[in-house]
Amino acid sequence: MRRPLTVATLALIMLMSFASPALAQSSGTSSTRSMLLIAGAIGAGIALFLLIVILFNPASSVERDLQGRLGAYTEGGEDRGRLARIPLLRRFVSGAEDIARDRGFINQIETALDQANLPLRPGEAIAGIVGLAAVAGIVIMVVQQSPIWGAITAAVVLAVAVVLIQGVASRHKTKFENQLPDTLNLLSTSLRSGYSLLQAVEAVAAESPEPTAREFGRAMNETRLGRSPVAALKHVADRMESVDFDWAVLAISIQREVGGNLAEVLQTASDTMLQRNRLRREMKALTAEGRVSAIVLGSLPFFLFAFLFTTRRDYLQPMLDSTWGLIALGGAFGLLLIGIFWLTRIVKVDV
Repeated sequence: MRRPLTVATLALIMLMSFASPALAQSSGTSSTRSMLLIAGAIGAGIALFLLIVILFNPASSVERDLQGRLGAYTEGGEDRGRLARIPLLRRFVSGAEDIARDRGFINQIETALDQANLPLRPGEAIAGIVGLAAVAGIVIMVVQQSPIWGAITAAVVLAVAVVLIQGVASRHKTKFENQLPDTLNLLSTSLRSGYSLLQAVEAVAAESPEPTAREFGRAMNETRLGRSPVAALKHVADRMESVDFDWAVLAISIQREVGGNLAEVLQTASDTMLQRNRLRREMKALTAEGRVSAIVLGSLPFFLFAFLFTTRRDYLQPMLDSTWGLIALGGAFGLLLIGIFWLTRIVKVDV
């Protein structure tokens, strides 16, 4: 109990540090701007407090998964998550999950959070990102005295949060794919040593690096709850969106039905995936020049705009103050996104 208490105390101290400059400024004047700064500072402190509470959640993702599965057999029902336990935010979190479920985004959000190994429920993630974006937008709107810049800031914060989560999830997926040949090789070696399939999966969970160890550990926990080993491995393939591992699970399923040398099949699959990964790296090296060109051409307008905005703002101000200038800026931004998408598709090779 000491760790959550210490974290909460630290968050409250940071909240006061955010609010104290605004309070000192408001003591001299009673203007509306100072009051809005106080509100923005308090909102930022509350958002930081909630973020720290979520990040320092002592329960691991595996434990939260077990609690969620066992919740249906207990009187308390399913696990509501950290934010949902706060009465003030419970309605917002549940409403965010209902909206995402109605729009068909709930599965994608859950998959991204699982792949990124973030111990958050979909409603908590949506509420946290939207709350941070709203606080950042309000603060920038008060400082710049422009609702447009506040909306732009909120949109940027939303985009950056989504990109960061997707980036972490993509990195974990790539690591899992790169470790897959060694994983299948370890499974094959364990089966040749006389292990059963369940014992081989447990050996992979104990000896493999992350994220393979984490995913196979979750598969072991699912088997202890009554799921078959093949179904648990299939869940790992679906969660990590790995087509190669899905083929390996299909081979295991067929072998359990018709028989055969599973160790040899897994060894052949491991060698095939190893060659495919080698070919994929060669194609990535051959397309490196095109990818670098796409990155330079895509990022240059943003850096140039930021440079002119900080050094020669009077040069850009007529365009920012004019309605037609903002429309032209939005059109240029849209065309730039289309060009970036086109360049990335040109240099992308599916192997």
